[in-house]
Amino acid sequence: ITRDEIRLVSVRWKMLPKQIAYVEVTHFNGDTKERFEEAVQFVLRQGAKAMILDLRNNPGGFLDAAVDLASWFLPAGKVIVTENAGSKGTRVHRSRGYDAFSKNLKMVILVNAGSASASEILAGALREHGVARLVGAKTFGKGSVQELVKLTSETSLKITVARWFTPNGVSISDGGLTPDVEVKLTAEDIEKKRDPQTDKAIEMLTNR
Repeated sequence: ITRDEIRLVSVRWKMLPKQIAYVEVTHFNGDTKERFEEAVQFVLRQGAKAMILDLRNNPGGFLDAAVDLASWFLPAGKVIVTENAGSKGTRVHRSRGYDAFSKNLKMVILVNAGSASASEILAGALREHGVARLVGAKTFGKGSVQELVKLTSETSLKITVARWFTPNGVSISDGGLTPDVEVKLTAEDIEKKRDPQTDKAIEMLTNR
């Protein structure tokens, strides 16, 4: 066995029939902003009329990457998420205003119980600003900011120092995000390589 560094690609994309772009973000890491920009350029070149953004089983990652991705869909200054640290005050993270897509772009975001943290921030912001609808299952509900405090040379304590709130003031930790359209994905679906959640998203994008 040879030890080596494994680089995980965080964003993948392709075109589906009927000019629907499919973009999957598996986590938010150091390459996500650059990879998503490449995906955006691809989608624009293809003249996509609709997009499926797949955040299923995305456990989160860097907040800055989630803010950057949301900025491709929102005008500058729009609230993406608020960080509430109690007596230490709040910090509002706003769109950087890349706003690359036409307001006519139809969009569905796929989520499930594995969608957490930064993926919930992105999904919540785009839904509440009227950019996208959510399809799938309720998200994980990881809306806390934690800090590791060293106690001794051998012990540490992880404490929650802040909580994330959507633009409308909904606590992500309070049960996660409930999709607009709930669609189950069963073990049988997976075994038979069926994806009713994506099928529903395509139906919504082509019928509305």
